Amino acid sequence: MYISSCVGVIFTRILHIDITLPKETRLKNLFPVTVLTFFLLSHTAFAQTGKDCTTIVKSAQDAADKADWVIDGDVVDIVRMNSDPARLHVSIENAKVQYELERSPRFLSTMLLADSCFSEGAIPMRGKAAVSQLVGKRMRFYGTKLTSGGGRRFFFVQAVDPAMPAVAVVRKEYTDKKQVAIAAPVDAQGWTRARSADGGFSVEMPGPFADITKGSAGQAAFMLRGTDPHGSTFMAVFERSGPGSGMGATFDEAFFKPNANVTKFKGADAVITQGTLPESNGAKITHGLWFRVPGGTYMLSIIADKEHDAQSLASQQRFFNSLTFE
Repeated sequence: MYISSCVGVIFTRILHIDITLPKETRLKNLFPVTVLTFFLLSHTAFAQTGKDCTTIVKSAQDAADKADWVIDGDVVDIVRMNSDPARLHVSIENAKVQYELERSPRFLSTMLLADSCFSEGAIPMRGKAAVSQLVGKRMRFYGTKLTSGGGRRFFFVQAVDPAMPAVAVVRKEYTDKKQVAIAAPVDAQGWTRARSADGGFSVEMPGPFADITKGSAGQAAFMLRGTDPHGSTFMAVFERSGPGSGMGATFDEAFFKPNANVTKFKGADAVITQGTLPESNGAKITHGLWFRVPGGTYMLSIIADKEHDAQSLASQQRFFNSLTFE
């Protein structure tokens, strides 16, 4: 599934409109990840306002609630690559899988990569402390399973003692619904803060908005959808990780493409996209920001008619940066 198609599929799937495209059509709709203007793509434009993704997991129980997998292993080595010295590569042996959301082939040794949303929580791992805290010890890693070239990334580490927190055997289920929107007062520019009642996040919207939950088919997803005075659509969507996560697979594929326009957003690895909405014949322009956090994947998107694209895009910085996690 490619980005341009996925925006349309996600948008309409949550609204119960079936426009799922066959593989052949999706391939025809593939577009290159292109460069927006410099100020929109710079790290300054996506300033680290509000909470960043390292605050999502505060404890081992948080980690257990959001992990795709939990693995115990004897740490034999730690490597920092020159290309990304801030990220740890941890080699383990005698691995034991304690929990998997989606089963994978068994293994005894592997290399685990620290996620960009890694929370130091129980184990400080900066500088030389990482070696003294980990090497030669048996540790428990909680992490995310990527589907395309990223392997396993851990976002929390603890010693194997004390015992592992409980992991829910059955994940919480949701029904499809459009909820009564509860918003903060509107400011002088017509913006209001919208909150997803089920999704646990909030974002500023430039006008009226809807709070939508999709519980049927695949993984649960939660969307705040609003419109600006030009009729452009502003969307903030979170989809839970797990088998059948379309947004997770789309992010993984886009992020690891050679021409991907990657950045950091609120501490997370992110990819920026631009294109046209499928089947609009180029009449609707899409601007997206996709990123993974412990527990799932976010998409922030603006969809505008071509004639109003510039006016709506002027609100992109405020919209994107206003996202906060609960």
